[in-house]
Amino acid sequence: MSNARGHILAVDHGICELLHRSEAELIGMSYTQITHPDDVTWNASLVDKLEASGGPLAIRKRYLRPEGPAVWSDVQVSRLRSGLDEGRLVGTINRVDLKTVKLSPEMFWRSACRREHALRSRRTELGDDLFSDYAWLILLQFYKAEAEGICISLSQISCRTGYRESSLVRWLKALEEKKLIDRFESKLCVGQLTSTGIAKIEKLLEETSSD
Repeated sequence: MSNARGHILAVDHGICELLHRSEAELIGMSYTQITHPDDVTWNASLVDKLEASGGPLAIRKRYLRPEGPAVWSDVQVSRLRSGLDEGRLVGTINRVDLKTVKLSPEMFWRSACRREHALRSRRTELGDDLFSDYAWLILLQFYKAEAEGICISLSQISCRTGYRESSLVRWLKALEEKKLIDRFESKLCVGQLTSTGIAKIEKLLEETSSD
């Protein structure tokens, strides 16, 4: 249970075990302090909109532990209405086994954005001469475009990756030969991922989703 602002008032032993924290440590903390930074904004926006007697609100998110990777969990949150507890938040948390549960489309998209940001940072720090993950960077452009329901052109991929169009054509041919993309003869849409391409990308995104 948390107060109206999300500061923890009470927690059971199972949650302490899940988060690898003691009850004394958790009491008084805000749920945002133990939520993965990439999940805080949208998590808080959903909770803020939760009205009295509203819910349960279902959220899939990552909780931070003092050491080791974050843990994916399904959370159900309700806001109380009556008595001294009015406005307080009550939540139940269940750990998600990502080996058996597929991430939602939104989570795949956000994971793809994080992977792209990490690649861009690595490229900036190492320089083009030492950056060697163009194939993954290009595939992420296709994945993000399809997740957003838009077509992507050769010039757009070039702009987003900083790679020359002439060099991109060679990469696209290689990706097509690996049956990861289907190429189109169109200036507006250079191609799309195959079912194999989508499956392989989402497998990689799942494997790195706890970063």
